[in-house]
Amino acid sequence: MIVSSIRSLDEAIKSKADVLEFRLDLFKNLPEKKDIEKIEKPKIITVRKADDGGKFKGNEEERLSIFRKYLNVFDYADIEVYARGEFFDLPFKIIESYHNFKRTPKFTELRDMVESRRGDIFKIAVMGREKKDVQTIVKILCEYEDVVAFLMGEKYSYTRILAVILGSPFIYCSEGKAVAPGQLSVDNARKIFEILGVKL
Repeated sequence: MIVSSIRSLDEAIKSKADVLEFRLDLFKNLPEKKDIEKIEKPKIITVRKADDGGKFKGNEEERLSIFRKYLNVFDYADIEVYARGEFFDLPFKIIESYHNFKRTPKFTELRDMVESRRGDIFKIAVMGREKKDVQTIVKILCEYEDVVAFLMGEKYSYTRILAVILGSPFIYCSEGKAVAPGQLSVDNARKIFEILGVKL
């Protein structure tokens, strides 16, 4: 589940999701540390820049200061693949992420990113355009561990389920309105896994 406002903090406590992503770039005012600490679930801190589909408009020093503000509060930090080294030195478990809202790069390009990763988990979220894009994602998932990889877009929402079946450590879902094209709700994803007999 994605937490994107002060109001949704209360909803997060009741959420059925196992892990919560806090999109701090979507908050009008940053939340108090004590309010986040009350939520007893693994938590991801994300401060997404506009170039990557987020709302953060400050510079990298300002963005880094937000991550530092919440040390010892979050378990994971989502850091973009091109970010400076200081972001990867932060004392979180790092999800190194790559987003492409236009296309799915070739396997070799994604492979090179995964093999040169600096984070603990590598996340690939790219736009699906044709069937061979599914093949690219499946090949990445089959050849590498600790990778979350899926295609964005309604037509390819099933790749989010496929990712977990092929070993992704988690899946990105919504609780309520989806915040990304093709994103499944927590309830729907759980139902699908139950029907398929997949144990989470």
